[in-house]
Formats: sequence, C-alpha cells, structure tokens
Amino acid sequence: MGGAPDSRPHIRFAIASALVIAVVASAFAYTGVRILAGDNELNPSKATNAIAARAVAAAIDASAGAPDEGEQLGVAARPLLGAGVTGIRVWAPDGRELYRGGDIAAADAAPPVAGERSDVPARSSTGAAVLQTVVSHQGYIIEVTDDANGHDATLETARRNFVIAVAGFALIAFGALQLAFGFGIRVFQAEHGRLAYLYDKGQQLRATLDVEDVLMRLAADATGLANGHYGMVALYEEATTEVVLRATYDHTNGTTATHRRPIDEWFMRRCVATNTTVVSSQGASGYRQHFGTESEIERQAWFMCVPMSMRGRVVGAVGVIRTWSGRTSGFTLGEVRMIEELAAQAVTAIEQAQLFAKVRADATELELSYDSTLKALMAALDAKDDVTEGHCERVARLTVSLAKLLDVPEAMHVHIERGALLHDVGKIGVSDVILQKPSSLTENEWEAMRKHPLLAGLMVSKVGFLEPALPILLYHHERFDGTGYPFGLEGENIPIEARLFAVIDAYDAMTSVRPYRPAMTHEEAMAEIWRHCGSQFDPNIVGAFDHLITTRPELREIPGHRHADAHDDRPAQEHEAA
Repeated sequence: MGGAPDSRPHIRFAIASALVIAVVASAFAYTGVRILAGDNELNPSKATNAIAARAVAAAIDASAGAPDEGEQLGVAARPLLGAGVTGIRVWAPDGRELYRGGDIAAADAAPPVAGERSDVPARSSTGAAVLQTVVSHQGYIIEVTDDANGHDATLETARRNFVIAVAGFALIAFGALQLAFGFGIRVFQAEHGRLAYLYDKGQQLRATLDVEDVLMRLAADATGLANGHYGMVALYEEATTEVVLRATYDHTNGTTATHRRPIDEWFMRRCVATNTTVVSSQGASGYRQHFGTESEIERQAWFMCVPMSMRGRVVGAVGVIRTWSGRTSGFTLGEVRMIEELAAQAVTAIEQAQLFAKVRADATELELSYDSTLKALMAALDAKDDVTEGHCERVARLTVSLAKLLDVPEAMHVHIERGALLHDVGKIGVSDVILQKPSSLTENEWEAMRKHPLLAGLMVSKVGFLEPALPILLYHHERFDGTGYPFGLEGENIPIEARLFAVIDAYDAMTSVRPYRPAMTHEEAMAEIWRHCGSQFDPNIVGAFDHLITTRPELREIPGHRHADAHDDRPAQEHEAA
C-alpha cells in the first residue's frame, strides 16, 4: 500500500529544529548569564551583602536611640561576619561610627554617601579584593564588604551550571521534537499511502466501461483491502426491488466469477434497505453456494457488508467474508473505513459503466433506425428507377475503398458510404419519362435532370444524422474545371468526397447497361475517364482509382453489375450525368 519511507523530511526537520533550538538556547543562556552577572540580587556577592545589610537594618530598628546602641548593633552584626561577609560598619545620622567589625573597606573616616557608592569593587584594609555595598536606613549608613574572589568562583560555577542546564533542556527538547515529528510523519505517510492506494483503485475501477469488469475488480479489491477470504458484490434493481448478486471473488484460489441471480441473505438486504454498514459474526454456510462446493466457508464467519450509495440512493452493496480459521477477531474500524471509501468510489465507476452501456444500447438502436431510414430511401429510389438497381451499393463500396487508399480520415468513411448510397435520391422528384427515356435528352429534360442534386440536398437536410453526407449529394456533378452543376465549383473547392465519388459514379455508369446504350468494358471506361482527367475529374483521384481498380480486379465484378461488349460514343459526362 506504500513504498519505503522517505527520510528526507526527517533530515530537513532535524536540521531546521536543531538550528532553531540552538538559537533559542544560546539566547536564553546568554540572557541568564548576563542576569547572574548583572546589577541584581542573583549575583552571589550582591545577594550576601544585601542580606547582611537587611539584618543590620533590623538591629538598628530595635536599638535606635538606646544608650548602648553600638553594643546592640555589634551583637547583631558579629554573627554575620564569616559567612562571606568580611566587614561591617555602621554610622549614626550625626556621622558617628557606631560599629566596626571585620576587615572593612579602606576608606576615609567620614561616612560614605549611599546614593553615590553601592555594590562597587573595592579593597579592604588588608588589600583584599572586596565588593562594597552601602545602604542608607533611617539616616543610618550601613557598609558591608564581601570577599569578591570567593563569590566570583561561586558565580562562575552558577554560570556553568546554568549553561549546562540550558544545553540539557535543549537536547531534551530536540529529542522530543524528533520523536513527535517522527510519529506525526509516520501517521501522515500512512494516511497518504492509504489515500493514494484508494485513489489508484478508484482510477482502475473508472478506467473500464464494462459493468461486469468493474464489479469483478471491486469484489477482488474489497477482499484484499479487508484481509478477507471471500468477496461479493450485489446490485439493487429498482424495477424488481431485488438485490441481485453480480460478482464473487475467492481469495484462496484467486478466482472471480460473475452471477445474475437474486440473493436473499438478510444481512445484505438489511444493508441495502437501511444504507448502513453491517458487521457481524454469523452463520455462513448459506454463502457457500455462491462460491462453489469446494469453498472452505465455515459454519461461522465474520461478515461485513457496505452499501454503495450516491446522493442517498443505494445502488448495491459490497460484502466481505473472513473465516474463523486462525482468527477470532472481526474487522477493524480501519478495514471497515477502507471498504466504505472504496465503495464510495465504486459507485461512480458503476454508474459510469451503466450509463455507457445504456448509451451504447441507445446508439445501436439509433443506428438500426438509421439503417431503416436508408433502406426506405433506397427502396423508394429502386422503385423509381429499376434500371439502376444495385448501382448505389456498388458505388458506395468502391468509393469507401478509394477513400481508404487516399487516407481520408476514418471518421468520414461512414458519411461517404451514406452519401454514395443516397446520391441519386433526388431523382425521386424527376419524371419517369425522363429517367427511362432510351434516347438523348432535350435541353428542357436536361434542365429537369440537373435539379436532382438540389432535390437530394433538400430531402436529406431534414434528417440530422445524414447531414454529413450532403457533400456527395450536392456536389457529385460538379466538374474539376468549374463547368459542372448545380453551383459551378472548381478544383479543390469541391469537397474531396464529391471528387472521389464523381470518378466512381462515372466508371460504374459507363460499365453498366443503360436504356440508351450497352455497357463499356473496363479498359474503355478507364480510357474515357483519363480523357476527361483535369477537366471533369481530379487528376490525383483518377490516378489513385486507376491503381485501385488495377491492383484489385475483384472490385470490377461486384454482384449485380451488368456488363456488355459494346458501347455508344456518348461522352463520359453524359453517362455520369444520367
């Protein structure tokens, strides 16, 4: 149902996600390190100093104004020394130094100004590097110094641990993203493969216009998709309200069979009647008759029946049977869903095939009505002029053979044949006296005779399917030099089918017995045609006809064609005009 997985999406996603995570993690680590080193209480040294300053401030609140204020501050401040704090000094609002303890920062005796000095690097009285913090509290100035070297190491450790934590989180996030993408892409590829497989199956079903072929393919495809052992397809016939079994498939031997008999299984009729999928475990021995006596359908089997419907109208059902041999589970939701989607596609293919069959049947019936129309017209012509009986069939066959030789498009052949068959239908409107006159015609009689192409066109134009045959009916008496009738067309302005027919018609007329003269021989007729080549006939078509009639002499001896050994000396145009 699908090929090997494509690794390119995984690679592209891994590269893209790695870049994004690396950028985000780097920005986060950089910001965190800056925060740790910045002017805030996350800096270890600044945090220690701030805690100590707050403790001293609390002691000031407790001892302010007491006679032994300095001693009380000392009691509160001494325990703070040694936990990172190297020295503490406190000045009273009047500038007196109330307390001094530890290794204080080297400074003047005058108290510092808190607003100007706070959290700045300095040197202690012993020359050690310290961080000096100055805080003002209710007029008191508190100075706290901290060992900068020790806390720098702590800060570096904190930075390193923070960076390691960020890197670990980034790796975990990268791995989680890859797992999530891998799972998602597998689900997507599986769904895509399923849809592509269903689409291919649907295309195969729609590729044929034969109903039986569609149903047999459907039975086999449904059985394979549902991992079943037997498949069956039935159609609902509205006229009889019966569910008719049309195709079965036996997976054990890979055979498909067609049927046409009503099926009375309750589950299938229920599926069609309610337009719902039916899945059940049931007695299956009754189905054995549809697959032959050798089938291995057990007494119990899993049965799934899916309706085929379009716009609420049920056209049939697809059934799949799974035997209990080696399996005790029924059809999964995924298998049911696959068959439902296949059935939905099959409806279109079935309706398309049924419509094509109906159109083909209608076309056959219409073709028969066409033939009946032609036979009626030809019968009317034969009744009018029995002398030329058989002439239409002969010239039709010869004209189609010549059209094939000259590579005239095949689609035109049927119209050429019909035009040749009906070319003289206009003579129905010509007087019998003129048609059967054994001698030469007068000018007035010729005038009446020359109207028969127009009469033919007028008659046939009323019949839609015969309209493509009009060129022969209207123009078969036009001459290549433009002196013909009824329109005086010249050269290639005359339709090719009319130019073809003109040669054939003249040849058949000259080699047939007519009331006013006996028939010519083949050689005499061809000599007469070559004599009028370029004036009456298209030279290229004359050459092709000469080749055809020479290489296929059997075309000269068509049944009903009456020959004679003598001829009169009337020109070819008079023969073909008649």
